[in-house]
Amino acid sequence: MPWKGRTRAVEVATWLAFATTLLASTAAHAAVEVDSGALRAEVSDDPWGLTLVDQAGATVLAEHPGTGSGPAGTLGLRSAGVWYHATGVSTASQNGNHYAAELETNDPAGRTIEVRLDAAAEGVIGLEASVKGAGPPVEALGIGFEADAGERYLGFGERSNAVDQRGNVVENYVADGPYEADEQALIELFIPLWGFRPREDATYYPVPWLLSTGGYGVLVDSPETSYFRLDQSGSWSVELVNAPPEELPPPTAPPPERLSLRFFGGPQPADVLKRFTLQTGRQPEPAAPWVFGPWVQPNGNAANQLDQLDDLTDADAPASVAQTYLHYLPCGDQQGVRDEERARIDAVHERGLAVTTYLNPMVCSSYDAVFQPAAADGGLIENALGEPYLFQYSTDTSFQVAEIDFAEPAGREAFSSAAGEAIDDGHDGWMEDFGEYTPLDSQSHSGTPGTRLHNPYVRQYHCAAFNAIAPAPRPIVRFQRSGWTGGAPCAQVVWGGDPTTDWGFDGLASSVKQALSIGVSGISTWGSDIGGFFAIGDDQLSPELLTRWVQFGAVSGVMRTQANGIAVPAKPRPQIWDADQIANWRRYAKLHTQLYPYLVAADAAYRRTGMPLMRHLALAYPNDPAAVTREDEYLFGPDLLAAPVLEPGATERELYLPRGRWVDLWRSLNYEEETGALVMEGARLLGGGRETSLPASLAELPLLVRAGAVLPLLPPEVDTLSDYEDPSTVALSERQRHLRLLAFPRGKTSSEFYADERIDSHELPRKWSLKIKGKVERSYELSASLATLSEPFDPCRIVVNGKPLRQSRWAYDPDTKTLAASVHGRNLHVVAEERCK
Repeated sequence: MPWKGRTRAVEVATWLAFATTLLASTAAHAAVEVDSGALRAEVSDDPWGLTLVDQAGATVLAEHPGTGSGPAGTLGLRSAGVWYHATGVSTASQNGNHYAAELETNDPAGRTIEVRLDAAAEGVIGLEASVKGAGPPVEALGIGFEADAGERYLGFGERSNAVDQRGNVVENYVADGPYEADEQALIELFIPLWGFRPREDATYYPVPWLLSTGGYGVLVDSPETSYFRLDQSGSWSVELVNAPPEELPPPTAPPPERLSLRFFGGPQPADVLKRFTLQTGRQPEPAAPWVFGPWVQPNGNAANQLDQLDDLTDADAPASVAQTYLHYLPCGDQQGVRDEERARIDAVHERGLAVTTYLNPMVCSSYDAVFQPAAADGGLIENALGEPYLFQYSTDTSFQVAEIDFAEPAGREAFSSAAGEAIDDGHDGWMEDFGEYTPLDSQSHSGTPGTRLHNPYVRQYHCAAFNAIAPAPRPIVRFQRSGWTGGAPCAQVVWGGDPTTDWGFDGLASSVKQALSIGVSGISTWGSDIGGFFAIGDDQLSPELLTRWVQFGAVSGVMRTQANGIAVPAKPRPQIWDADQIANWRRYAKLHTQLYPYLVAADAAYRRTGMPLMRHLALAYPNDPAAVTREDEYLFGPDLLAAPVLEPGATERELYLPRGRWVDLWRSLNYEEETGALVMEGARLLGGGRETSLPASLAELPLLVRAGAVLPLLPPEVDTLSDYEDPSTVALSERQRHLRLLAFPRGKTSSEFYADERIDSHELPRKWSLKIKGKVERSYELSASLATLSEPFDPCRIVVNGKPLRQSRWAYDPDTKTLAASVHGRNLHVVAEERCK
């Protein structure tokens, strides 16, 4: 025997060498699994194939087996317009849940693909692939997957064209837009080429993220431009390029370095979204309560602005924030007027409102105090010669600017100094505008090329700004339009950019699509420009459109008006304080303000679960084929179903009711004109799982409440959620220990209010139990419709914490079956009983 006479150590070493050789020679034939718990990757070697399965072994996502010249197929590369794909494994190794292999391809140049699979987190698998070997320029890297007929593809960041992108090609590139087709020629004259994409799917806030209703998600982690090709023919694919080919066509653009993907398991879309947001981050808790109050933009000079705010106060129309737009950046418009600005801010604060201003990430070459030191110390984005990259930035005038390099201390200091002046002047935050204009042929001071910097730049920008406000002596809130993967933890508030004053594409209907698409992409605290911004050509904000947009704003995370914009030619614009608009603003600003305890609870749930405030029905009803198709209605928090009116002249609104039972809000509650309160008047109960139609007069936003819900509301007299005091207004701090509870009891349910406070409702035989688990003592005004019970009854007595409530503290209307009661305490157990003992 060959081992005879050898020492034990030599025998062991020889056996190990033999085993290693044997494993290497058979690696291509070994069964390979990378297990992350809820998601497992299985690899076949001959031919190459990747399959993702769940814990039960059921296929979640399978790589398309094609090796033809198109993008739908196995891992591959595109060269000279032709796709070449992986065919088999040549060598492989595995160390626990880390797998690496070199894949043979059908590329005639003989190039191979190096691939790596890792268990990145519970339910998350990572993939990295790069090309090895010489040959003609690589134009793209990509991979295709098989698609189920019923799948719908959500996500992709904020999109205006659709929520379900199946059948579309989706580009992931930070850009200014979108714009209506007849606006593009004009807009293109004012936007740098690399910041504009003439596409319906163009967006300020892309996330290269696909959330399938099939219960999985795919994220492109690479920073370059990528495309999802979501064909209807039984497959979809993703490809990575270095830049949009129209901007830097091959071979001008260097090849993409590495295709990096992450796969997220479910089993349901809400589970996938939870894993995704856990990995990429969630928005921070609002820094101040006024984030969830109504934001208004007063117009004109300082005196006119104050008059408009006074008009709102005189009309008992709530407002928490006044938006002003002195541009501290790019050109330092505060220079020479800071005393006047401080006086204006003080005057607004005295009216009980917070105040915001304006900054963006550019610096005018004429703003010597900021531009010169930043340029000298490498704080600005550079050209190939290492000089500040200068370009024209235009609004109503044109400026020569450079972008701040936020990766450099000098760049962060340049922004912080301007922001610090805004804070010192008394502002409570600012619009953090732009970020989409990083030139593709630029570079950072450290050498990152513009093709890899363009998309992540917006994350660097907003996160640097978020860090800059940390030392501020009071809460500071920034609101931004641009973003990219991983930017959510720095994105206090996101707004939908500059929409068109129109009903359809890039207008009100698109704003709803934006809310839902960005919601399933990890952003929750979001709002639109109420009324739109661009009025070009025949587009014009009508009084009816403003009315309906205000109503949509009331059921958005942030209710924020836009009072002006760009109009070509000039045209009149209605305002919320106009005589024919103020009543609508008051009604829905009151509703939004009263919902504050409900919004805080929904926001806290987002930070635990990733579930956004404005929830696509696929997140709550993934197995309902009709619900997952809806792009014009949504859950607002857990218990409200909103269906904004999106067409002119409508008096009815068709919508889909998900399974369960729903209460038609405006047929069950009365809006009390004098106080702004919602008063229970019975309950109109509707069965779900069907299409229906609701009345939608110009005064009404179609809105439903889930049967079983208890809505926690502030008293209607609260005018502002700001901490600034005004004797003529009622602030949140004056009523925070008072709540109104609108209850629609049915079955056994739980509702939340504020953060970590709860209401449990339980229907029992001839009884209804309501448990309030609070953190502090409060006074509660309860109004409940006992008509929503499965077996309604007329109560004989009310018991609170085991003791009968005095008759003077409660009342019951048998005609409407409405119960009213006043109770006080921290932990309360209220029981309505049919029988008196």
